[in-house]
Amino acid sequence: MNALIRLFWRLSLFRKGPEDMPYAPPLLVILLVAWLIMQGLSANLQTSLPAGQLIAVQWISLLLVTAVTTVALAFKGLLTRWVQTMMALLGLDLLLSLVALPLLIVNMAAAQPIPIIDGLYFMLVSWQLAVQSFIYHRSLDVSPLLGLALAFSLLILTYMTLAAFMPEVLNR
Repeated sequence: MNALIRLFWRLSLFRKGPEDMPYAPPLLVILLVAWLIMQGLSANLQTSLPAGQLIAVQWISLLLVTAVTTVALAFKGLLTRWVQTMMALLGLDLLLSLVALPLLIVNMAAAQPIPIIDGLYFMLVSWQLAVQSFIYHRSLDVSPLLGLALAFSLLILTYMTLAAFMPEVLNR
């Protein structure tokens, strides 16, 4: 387990890539379950939405990441990299969510949001976007700028989808 955490940490520092992830579909399933639990916990700390909506938001997000990643890898003829790419994306998100958890707890305990905590959280989200772009860059054998464009487009697509189907989620 420590080796896996170190691998994701090194990925988050751009020292490892998705190609360094083991090809282990059962581990991908474990990461997926851990990701869903962590996302549910994080979302619960950030909003007062009902559990059904929180679950729907997580599944929409997961579906979009999976679909975009699969289509992009298929388009490039690199579907054999799917397991490692998804492990890298989920593991990165899981690791940064763990780092963000204390920030969310402090903000939740405060009477009103603390600007410095919000700023730190924004920095973590920005860092995640940068590492996701690195993952796409390495997985798809595209330029770093194209990897960033894909990661940023995926973020925008997720927000647009949520705005279209669940606007109350973005208003809270």
